[in-house]
This record gives sequence, C-alpha cells and structure tokens, in this order.
Amino acid sequence: MVSNAPGMENTMHMTVAEASEALGVSERTVWRYLSSGRLVGETVGPVGSQRTLIQRVAVQAIVSGRGGGEEITALKAEVARLGDENAALRADGDQMRRSIAGLRAQVVQFHKPVSKRAGDLVLAGLSSLASRRTAR
Repeated sequence: MVSNAPGMENTMHMTVAEASEALGVSERTVWRYLSSGRLVGETVGPVGSQRTLIQRVAVQAIVSGRGGGEEITALKAEVARLGDENAALRADGDQMRRSIAGLRAQVVQFHKPVSKRAGDLVLAGLSSLASRRTAR
C-alpha cells in the first residue's frame, strides 16, 4: 500500500514527471511505458487529484539496462566501422560494374566482325541460290 499523506515523501515510488526526468524521456513516453507494461504504476488519491506512482527500482532498472558510457562508445565505434565497411563494399561494387561494362564492350567489339562475316556469308549463299534458280 502506498502512503500519500501530505508532506510525507515516498522514497519507494516516483511520479510520472520524476520518472520522465530520471529516464531522460518525455512524460508521454513514460505513459507509453505504463500502457505497454514496461513500467507498472499505481494510481492513488481521490478522484480529481489522482497521481500515478511508479516503483523507483523499476525506473532504475531501465536506466541501468541502457548501459553506461563505455557501451555507448563501443556501439558508436561499431556503427562507424560498419559504415566504413559499407562504403568500401560499395566502392568495390562500383569497380566491378565498371569492369563488367568494359568486358561487355570488348565482347561486342569481337562479335561484330564475326557477325558481319557470318551475315555476309549468308547473303552470299542466298545470292548464289537465287542466281542458280534464275539460271534454270
């Protein structure tokens, strides 16, 4: 049971405003935490002057679960490393696309003379057939 007598401080619980300050989020976010069950609160007081109190240990658990500065620094370094790796892979991909385009151009260049010669041979053959038919 929560005591909410005037002037009596409750060290086991905190208000939504106190929780938002401790968590570094807005009061609206604390209400979202309450709605989702991430935090549990208890509404106390008479209708019209009710307050929702949240267990201080639950708020502290969220704060400590976020990790310290070292963990954040390590995560930022990992993000930077992955960004660099991504940029290098994109550059490799671009280089591969340029190489493929160059190889395609070479293939087209080598196939044109063969195709032209083959076409010329077909035309010559057709001309030969046509001249034989007209000779009959």
